[in-house]
Amino acid sequence: MKIETGIPKMDELLEGGVEAKSCVLILADPLVDVSTFVQQIISTRLKEEDKCIYLLTNKLPEDVTKNMYQHGFHLNENLIFIDCLSYTLQKDTKAKYRLEKLITDGRETWDAVKKLWEDVLRNEEGFKIAVWDCLQTFMGFVDEIPEFIRKCKEINEETRTTSIFILTNWGYKEDELEKVKKEFDLVIEMATITKKLFYINYYKIDDLPAVPFTITMTGIALYIPKILVTGPFNAGKSTLVKQLSEKSVSIDRLGTTVALDHGYVEKKGLVCNLFGTPGQERFDWIIDVLSRDTWGVILIVDSTRPETFPRALQMLEKVKKERIPFVVFANKQDLENALPPEEVKKRLGAPIVIGGSALHGINTEKALLTLFDEILKRRVFG
Repeated sequence: MKIETGIPKMDELLEGGVEAKSCVLILADPLVDVSTFVQQIISTRLKEEDKCIYLLTNKLPEDVTKNMYQHGFHLNENLIFIDCLSYTLQKDTKAKYRLEKLITDGRETWDAVKKLWEDVLRNEEGFKIAVWDCLQTFMGFVDEIPEFIRKCKEINEETRTTSIFILTNWGYKEDELEKVKKEFDLVIEMATITKKLFYINYYKIDDLPAVPFTITMTGIALYIPKILVTGPFNAGKSTLVKQLSEKSVSIDRLGTTVALDHGYVEKKGLVCNLFGTPGQERFDWIIDVLSRDTWGVILIVDSTRPETFPRALQMLEKVKKERIPFVVFANKQDLENALPPEEVKKRLGAPIVIGGSALHGINTEKALLTLFDEILKRRVFG
């Protein structure tokens, strides 16, 4: 049985989600915000009426609920906190489960938190997902963590629980990390890299392509910083940018773009910036400038005007030379005299051609999602 996480692309890569009753490790660089990531998973499971247990050692319950509320995440009485921080800060807490006294000894704290975790998982009935927010707090007992995870697997089976542990990598030795990682059923690695002038967070599962993401007001979104929309004169570039974008700006004269279009896309769990270029040859310098830090290209052609295809081929050669992932959008398929996508593909020699209509929004999102997949296949994120 698979458990959906609600994280874009992750459920697809995992063929439906994480395995029920498994132990999952999220291993993250210090610069990555894992909290929103796991809170979106919790929100997804709360919608399905699962019980969600959230063990906190570095955040207060009210801070978590505030962040979830701000992102519009689902909240209900099935979210149960294990508060291991309030007593350390000498604060009152309304959490049902909590450490009952101030503990300063590391060994005593480790033993107390483990026992509390086990007791809560056994006390709460029903199908559960449980998150341990800060495993690095106890990396001083790294030799004992593997045995603890093996015990957690037994408890998961007994109590119908899927457990997620967060471990921030503060420069631990590789052999220590491997000792911990090998005990988990699934390891999701999260890191930040600098690519083409951008700082980008990504997550990676085993040998699957790494997935770049950003945190928006509604949660985690697949993220590509910059996509170029180009093609011959009057092919429909501005229309495509406007069709895909929540916000767009076009600098034009008499209805024809003379500088560039810019659009911002945030929908269906993906975020990107679109830049549309003029189609006339005298503006090729703009294409050269914009393509320097471009992650992917949508080349749009007018399917009713094959006489513009030589210009499209010229532009396509620039894209291939820079080894930029691309798709071709065969526009105006809603018109009777449009060449079918297969014929466009044959004439341009392009591997991926998607037919549609920018004006009517036919297959525009499909073109964008297909390009995202092509970018991920290049494995440039880690």
